[in-house]
Amino acid sequence: MKLLASISLAFLLGVSFVAAQQQSRDEYLKTYEQRARFVVSAFDTMQQARYDVIAARYATGKNVQLADSMFQALLKECRGDMFWMYPVIGAYLHGKDVMSPATRDAVRHAWKTYAPYRGDTENHWAMYYSSLFLAAEQWPGLAGSEWFNGKSSDENLAEARDYLEHWVRIATTIGQGEFDSPDYFPEYAISMSLLADYAQDPAMRQRGNMMLDFLLADFAADQLDGEYIGGFSRIYQPAVFKPLLSGASAYAYLFFGTGEPTQNSWVLLPALGKYRLPDIIFRIATDRSTPYLHKERKRVRNVIRFGTEKNPPVYKQSYVTADYGLGALQGGILQPIQQHTWGVRFVDCRPTSTIFGLHPYWSAYELGMFFPEELKPLIADVTLSKGTYNNPDKWTGGSPYERTFQHNNTLLVLYDIPPGTVTEHIDGFFPGNLDQRNVDSSGWVFCKAGKTFVGWYPLQDYVWMEERETPAQAKNLIGRPENVPPDNIIVNWRLRSHHPQNGYVIEVRSVSEVGSFEKFCAGLASHIPRATLTPGHVSVEYTTLEHHVMRFGFPDSRVLDGNAVDLSTYKLFEGPFLNADVGSQRLVMTYKHQRRVLDFTTLKVTE
Repeated sequence: MKLLASISLAFLLGVSFVAAQQQSRDEYLKTYEQRARFVVSAFDTMQQARYDVIAARYATGKNVQLADSMFQALLKECRGDMFWMYPVIGAYLHGKDVMSPATRDAVRHAWKTYAPYRGDTENHWAMYYSSLFLAAEQWPGLAGSEWFNGKSSDENLAEARDYLEHWVRIATTIGQGEFDSPDYFPEYAISMSLLADYAQDPAMRQRGNMMLDFLLADFAADQLDGEYIGGFSRIYQPAVFKPLLSGASAYAYLFFGTGEPTQNSWVLLPALGKYRLPDIIFRIATDRSTPYLHKERKRVRNVIRFGTEKNPPVYKQSYVTADYGLGALQGGILQPIQQHTWGVRFVDCRPTSTIFGLHPYWSAYELGMFFPEELKPLIADVTLSKGTYNNPDKWTGGSPYERTFQHNNTLLVLYDIPPGTVTEHIDGFFPGNLDQRNVDSSGWVFCKAGKTFVGWYPLQDYVWMEERETPAQAKNLIGRPENVPPDNIIVNWRLRSHHPQNGYVIEVRSVSEVGSFEKFCAGLASHIPRATLTPGHVSVEYTTLEHHVMRFGFPDSRVLDGNAVDLSTYKLFEGPFLNADVGSQRLVMTYKHQRRVLDFTTLKVTE
């Protein structure tokens, strides 16, 4: 590709990960513009009729007449529901001052005649209502007969405003329900970017800007050189084991200058937009000079069956260093279908730069907690679009029989699986491109990934299984099969244990923390956990490399050095960079001498 050949890697990255925090504001803005132009350059000369291509051509003025013809052709057969709404209104807003009257009429006609489905998830409603709000502003004063839903411009505007205000309020008081999703981060960021750029209402425009700050700050504290650190509410294969394939990583590249160059279409509209990342969020995203612990409180998606609380809390913590991040949710079913409860991610051994485990569970009970349809057909309905859901070899999903206990860079995971559960085994994922994967006589499995060392101690017997990335297993960003040339098939490893009462201990360290890999292995070899593994009585006691004593009893008994750990004390955000109390609607960002406060009760930003 000529463009890539003519631009140096340093130009594409804009800033090296190690030295990023030393970049001045002027240097950051310069490299940001370079990255944004690089993203846009993949679309503004493309000949394929697509809404992102149309938006890019309008924004850059490259053959507006061709953009008009593309737009009119696509609008003759509208489809995509809320995934149609935001690219259409985005393309329209970028081009309304230069497009032909006939094209403007075609866009207006489409919003009258095509009825997009609103969807049933948080990201669906973010896209639906942000797009509807902008469209209602663009065509004010129209009767319901002029809109797809039979509501007037004023009614659509009011409904959209009510929902968006509600969503901002709940996200900043008890957290998002579809939280920290590497694959669904873009849907929220695009929605807020369009509001920040084009909302005529000053308060809504301010909400868009502040929520972009909020989302990107949340991501900044949980990312390591472009990789989102888990646990996650939702993630597809293969981004779960190839972290830089996720849509969120495209935002890390564009806004933080981390990860790898990408021209992912999910980041195009923000790349065309006016929003510029505040300096403090850039510093938070790129300074990994000192390891830190970051805690968050999110919420479970609306529970409509089999529960007594609508939005139970989700507790997450991430331990982040320059070389790796270890993150975990507390376990249990916190989000249907695509939950990722815990994982280690490291900067070396890319692209398969993670180790994690799970119980590959599925059931109508899980789906019935969150979906209103009849229980019996739910599994079949879900697998039509989420083909891995009922696969016993899947690599995503939560389980009611899994719990975790994390202390910094040590993690305990326990399982108590009843007889008759759809899967009575647990799995661990180990990349085939590790520098070393050694099974020690002490029982530990020692892994070396560049400067990162991972120890995994299984509490029960297990077997190793070869794991190949076959065409049937390979998935792209939205989970659909794609072809994989036979000579590019990658062999990874699956650790499988068939004992229903089970668990493991995870220890992670780096060269800077323990010295050599040999020293790490020698130190862990004498740290052997003691476990009780009988039905209804699953527990483990373990002393870490730093001599902290962790006692964990399934499901929720956690004791550290003799003191009970109370997860309910978690704040919305708590760490060296981000802090917010539950219910406060007030996020305080801190980096050295810098401070930025987002107050959503007054819609004010102070520094």
